[in-house]
Amino acid sequence: MDSDELLKIIKAAELVNSNIDLREALKNIVNVAVELTNADRGTLYLVDNNKKEIWSMIAMGAGTFEIRLKIGEGLAGYCAQTGETINIKNVKSDSRFNPEIDSITGYNTKNMICFPIKNNKHEIIGVLQLLNNKNGEFTGRDEKFLIALSIHSAIAINNALMLQKQISINEELKLLKIEAEKAALIKTHFLAQMSHEIRTPLNIILSGSQLLKMNSGNLNINELTDLFEMLERGSQRIIRTIESIIEMSKINSGDYELNNEAIQLEEDILLPLIKYFRNISLKKNVDIIFERTTDLNQIIRDKFMIHQIFAEILDNAVKFSDKGNIHIRQYLNNSGKLTISIIDSGVGISAEYLAHIFEPFTQEQTGYTRRYEGNGLALALVKKYADLNNLNILVTSKKNTGSEFNIVFN
Repeated sequence: MDSDELLKIIKAAELVNSNIDLREALKNIVNVAVELTNADRGTLYLVDNNKKEIWSMIAMGAGTFEIRLKIGEGLAGYCAQTGETINIKNVKSDSRFNPEIDSITGYNTKNMICFPIKNNKHEIIGVLQLLNNKNGEFTGRDEKFLIALSIHSAIAINNALMLQKQISINEELKLLKIEAEKAALIKTHFLAQMSHEIRTPLNIILSGSQLLKMNSGNLNINELTDLFEMLERGSQRIIRTIESIIEMSKINSGDYELNNEAIQLEEDILLPLIKYFRNISLKKNVDIIFERTTDLNQIIRDKFMIHQIFAEILDNAVKFSDKGNIHIRQYLNNSGKLTISIIDSGVGISAEYLAHIFEPFTQEQTGYTRRYEGNGLALALVKKYADLNNLNILVTSKKNTGSEFNIVFN
């Protein structure tokens, strides 16, 4: 190798190692190799040992596309498999040549040289493929250039891959940090929510008990009735919160067994719930209307879970409705599946929050000034119960208009 050729290699080494971005490093290596060997074009394949493939980004038109070959497939794949330098004067006469890439790109390959790139452990990490030497064929001089270039190419590829791996690790760490911060925020919100949901009814019970103790002989029957109802509501709220936490914990831990049995949906579930919630809703001048348009009524499911699904949805419908009616309909949908729709005329759900209604410990209104009580677990449990019983829940809602829940039995 004369001094001019040596100078070319030195300049080539500087260019190859001038960028540690993987794509730019690969492009620099190809450009240098094309210039040194007087090739028409070139491709640098990297070895993917996990998939036993070689791959590269190929420029085509205004964009690029990824091409992958099995190790051993085509001339480049054969080079990656054996580590041999392949210099073919007429590729069409070689059975190892794969014409598929030419058919994809519209290029006409005549001659080719494939050169393996090895790291300092002599492992093949890439294959440099050069096409159509402008002087007619690739020579021994071109192979010498590639031997010298491959040393610097291996270093450049290794550095670029290390940087890419580090960037990937950094991005993963950022995501983990975000998830950790999100988990911490959920935990903080959960503790605040549970504190409020337990402390508030406890204060009601304590103040009611003190009132009863101080005025036990001076209260009439109506005052006593109101006081005991207040104590009962506070106690039930605490029990409901604790039970929700226990239920969610059991489901998340997998410690839950389905107890499937035959259920008459209308008689066993819907009518008892309607009777219970109508007593509450009528005090708000909101009636509950039930309609059944199908003979299909028996289901095989976990009765407790099915009861809880409808109880929680009806509870919300009554809680958030101060006018109009709550309409419950039992029917077959367009796919012939048993469906229960519950339509209320309540406050509705905003489009932003609708996507999060089944997430635990979330509520559209949060903080101590929120209008409606709740621990943020009810609908999360509804979704868990539905999944366990092979049900779909479809929800539509409009703010200040109302909500519709469709429970579909698959």
